[in-house]
Amino acid sequence: MRFGVHMPLKGGFEQNILRLKGFGCETVQIFPGNPTGWKMGAAEPKELAKRADFLEEQSIHPLVVHSAYLINLASASEDFYAKSKSLLKATMEKALLYRSPFVVLHTGNHGGLGVERGLERIGETIAAELPGWPAPVKLLLENTAGGGTALGSRFEELARIIKNFPPGALGVCLDTAHAWAAGYDLGGEKGVAETLEQFDRIIGLEHLQLLHLNDSRVRRGSRADRHEHIGRGAIGFDGFKALLTRPWPVGFPAILETPEIGSDWDRANLETLQSLVD
Repeated sequence: MRFGVHMPLKGGFEQNILRLKGFGCETVQIFPGNPTGWKMGAAEPKELAKRADFLEEQSIHPLVVHSAYLINLASASEDFYAKSKSLLKATMEKALLYRSPFVVLHTGNHGGLGVERGLERIGETIAAELPGWPAPVKLLLENTAGGGTALGSRFEELARIIKNFPPGALGVCLDTAHAWAAGYDLGGEKGVAETLEQFDRIIGLEHLQLLHLNDSRVRRGSRADRHEHIGRGAIGFDGFKALLTRPWPVGFPAILETPEIGSDWDRANLETLQSLVD
């Protein structure tokens, strides 16, 4: 596995990369712009190519791009829906300039449309938009904690979307805190084995492209999205050790989204992950 963190851009791209490289970071995730706004900012091809070159020089890969939280391909609001499609396309295009293989997308909220119609709308939208996205960049649907009208907390819901497309067209990012909150047991060897067996049976492990590693502050099945530092939450050290020591493909990326990114907690959590697999 290649362990990494979600990296803030504040403070300079190269400075942040060097800081992370100093304590063993091997992969990284970023927002391509404001995660809570509709405006991403201008894409500067020369600058992004320079950043991609620097990542290669530092042997940090892959770079994963996380889309803005506002994007909702299941929105009942036509204005919100149109903005979501536009911003996701711009995100895919910026990821290409970064030479990123993946864009992570929160599955969305049906907002009253209902689960069935919400999933249908996401699938229909991706089918219509995918031909206009840059082919080297793959969209990864991230599982959710399931609060409110969120879609994608159940493996069956993700499978409903993915299985409408040719093999390899879409992928999945599995977030441990979200899975725990949605009711999946990741607290030990037996639970991890059963959860991954369910994922394989319902979606197919070949679709799993990325892990988001986060402990959880809440009880299993609470449907609340509350991340915690590794080993300090309800999943605990045993759960992460069981997950990380499975036979993952060589170079499989696993990225921390723990609280207080950009602080010394990055080092502490990364070192904890490494200690669990050593």
